[in-house]
Amino acid sequence: MKKTLLTLALAGIVLTANSCKKNDDSTAKIDFTQSYEDAALALSTAQKNYEAALATNDPVKIEAAKKELQAAQEKYVESKKVYIAEGGTVNSEYENYLTTSTKVLGATASEAIKNVAKGSDSIISGAVSNAVENRAAEVKNKLDAEKAKITEETKKTVDDVKASANKTKEDFKRSADETKKSANEEIDKAKKSLNDLLGK
Repeated sequence: MKKTLLTLALAGIVLTANSCKKNDDSTAKIDFTQSYEDAALALSTAQKNYEAALATNDPVKIEAAKKELQAAQEKYVESKKVYIAEGGTVNSEYENYLTTSTKVLGATASEAIKNVAKGSDSIISGAVSNAVENRAAEVKNKLDAEKAKITEETKKTVDDVKASANKTKEDFKRSADETKKSANEEIDKAKKSLNDLLGK
């Protein structure tokens, strides 16, 4: 009886140990799956952050986002290796994250520099364009002011000439009237003298 009880106790211990081992394996497998999924999610987020940084054309932000993306790639690759070793199946969507992020990192390093340079060129050309427009407006305003001044001076000169001509005309008319009046007076005097001589 003691032997049977002892055998049953040993069997129970073995079964309990095997059950615990299975639970540990199951927990480990769940942990590896979670770690793999978390790494894939972190990689996707890092890729979006990098693309957003590229759009800012800010070299500091681009460099920080690039390092974040590279670290996320490394973590994903490590998690994937452990996950596969533990019997996990690779998710094709997660692999697309890795492929896309690798392409983005390879293709955009020089593109980012080009974009920054292009942004600088755009700022410079915009500043030059504004300066040219401002200078053109300034020159036009000066020309308009000069034109208005010349027009005003010309009008004043014409008015002065007209006024002078009118004055000369009036002076001439007055002089002619006075000459005619004086001549008439002289003629009247001569007539009177002649009549006096003739006794009329």
